[in-house]
Amino acid sequence: MSENEPAPVAVIDRQPRRMSTLWIAPVIALAFVGGLLYMQVRAERGPIVSITFDDASGLEVGANLIHRGIRVGVVKDVRLDKDLSSVLVEAEIAPHAEGLAAEGTQFWIVRPEVSLDRVSGLDTLLGPRYIAVRPLDAPGKTVRRFEGLSEPPRLPQQAVDGLLVHLHARSASSISTGSAVLYRGMRIGRVVGLRLAGDATNVEIDAIIEPRFAPLVRENTRFWDASGVGVDFGLFRGLSVAAGPLDSVLRGAVGMATPTKAGERAQAGAEFELAPAVDNDWLDWKPEIKIGE
Repeated sequence: MSENEPAPVAVIDRQPRRMSTLWIAPVIALAFVGGLLYMQVRAERGPIVSITFDDASGLEVGANLIHRGIRVGVVKDVRLDKDLSSVLVEAEIAPHAEGLAAEGTQFWIVRPEVSLDRVSGLDTLLGPRYIAVRPLDAPGKTVRRFEGLSEPPRLPQQAVDGLLVHLHARSASSISTGSAVLYRGMRIGRVVGLRLAGDATNVEIDAIIEPRFAPLVRENTRFWDASGVGVDFGLFRGLSVAAGPLDSVLRGAVGMATPTKAGERAQAGAEFELAPAVDNDWLDWKPEIKIGE
C-alpha cells in the first residue's frame, strides 16, 4: 500500500438487533395466565365488611358467618377498635351472598344455650362461636360497616314456624330463652328471645306457639309467669306448695289460658301483658277450640 492510498476504514454495522420472536410467545402466554388467575381470585373473593361489637368473647379468626343454616362468610380479623371501648371484627362475605353487605343487615354472635329438653348452639359450646346474619326483606344500599347486636333481634313472623307473640313483663324473673309456654300444663310453645325495652320500663319476651296449637291463642288470652315454686300459708288451711314441671322450676315457664268465651284468633306478632302470677279464675276457663293434628 503506497503512502498516498488512504488507510482502510472498518465499517461497523449499527443496526439494532431484533429480539427473537421465540421469546414473545411465552411472555404473552405468561401474562395471559397471570391475568386469568388474578380475575379468578377476585371472582372467588367477596366484599370485606367491618362489624363493631361491645363484647366478642369466644369469637376467633376463622369463625363462620351463618345465614339460614349455611356459611355465608368468614371472620378475617378480631381486634380492639381505635377507641379501645369496642371490638372490631373484619369479615369476608362469600361471593354468592354479597347482597348481605347492605344497609339493614343484622349481625350477632351466637352463644351456647342448654336446657333440660334441648341443646342449642352446641357447636359454640365445644368450639368457636359464630356470627348469625339476618338481612332485611328489602335490603338497602351497599355498606361496609355495621353495628353488631349484643343479643338476637326480635324475630319477624316470616322467619318462624308457628305463631309469634310478644309479651311484656315487669321483669324476666326466671324466664329465659328456651322456657316453655304451657297450656293446661302441656308444652305448646317456647320462649325464643328476651330483651329490655327501649325505654327500660319493661322486659319484652318473644314466644313461638307451635302451628297446631296456634288456634288456642285469642285476642283475650291471658299469659302469666309460671316459673318456680309457689308457697301459700293460711292459719286454718296450713302450708301449701305449688310447683310446675321440673323444667319450669329450673328454667322458668309461661302459662297461658283462654276464656270460655274465646275472642278472635290472635294475629302474628300480637302483643300481650305477662301477669306476674295466675288468677285462679283463669284456671276454670274451658273453651272448646279445635286444634290441628
